[in-house]
Amino acid sequence: MKTSLIDIMLNSEKRKNLLLLLIEGGKDRNEIKTSLNVTSTAIIPQIKKLKECGLVIQEEDHYYLSDMGEIMVENMLPFLNIVEVFEENEEYWLTHDLKGIPRPLLKRLGELGNYLIIEPDLNYLFEFPKEFKENIFKSSHVETFTAYFHPEYPAIYSKLSEQGIKVSLVLTASVLDRFQKDYAEQMKKITGSKDTEVFITDDIRGLATIVTTDRFLLMCFFNKNGHYDHRIIMSFDPRALKWSRELFQLYREKATGINIDKVHEA
Repeated sequence: MKTSLIDIMLNSEKRKNLLLLLIEGGKDRNEIKTSLNVTSTAIIPQIKKLKECGLVIQEEDHYYLSDMGEIMVENMLPFLNIVEVFEENEEYWLTHDLKGIPRPLLKRLGELGNYLIIEPDLNYLFEFPKEFKENIFKSSHVETFTAYFHPEYPAIYSKLSEQGIKVSLVLTASVLDRFQKDYAEQMKKITGSKDTEVFITDDIRGLATIVTTDRFLLMCFFNKNGHYDHRIIMSFDPRALKWSRELFQLYREKATGINIDKVHEA
């Protein structure tokens, strides 16, 4: 019985790794052996199988993906990336509400890349992790959507505004109300900055918070019971930064700018 292409591509780590290597460009046998840390005895049979099914072609001592091979591997990459994202922290993804991510972006969740899930120290449960604090004030811009009020927000965002860092904030009505009632002075600094824009939204789904900057992504979800989970997702992968900015822009487009004068009167 003929072996399917998907079996050829995925049922051998050596073949899969070779295909992922060749998507970068042609390689000779020594480059393949060095890059994949394999022997000739181990890799030659796999090259032969890939050649037989038309995914790899050989020109003298160099191996390349065929046109079909390129198309197959380019389409295989998103699948492998999203499998890696889910497989690494399966329990987390199964127990959290992902409805806050629109379907087109959810399909691209593999772009989170090498992300971290940071478990909070119970003694510092209501403090952001050091990775967040070390990077946010070094960012050139900060874009945040939040449906959850964190007690460190007022100090952080008023300081960002004072430093002239470009900030875009999308808040739910309840979060904005908490800012205005309990942190009026910080809110005046935030809304008084020419580099800061504040929006209000009623779009409350599973996403609790997203902070995207030119340096990192931070994201928190509500669990499937609607409770806030203090575990934080962070990624510094350039693909994740692009993905997260697209997600933020969707929330911003649906939000309404607040009346600054009313905020200052509150």
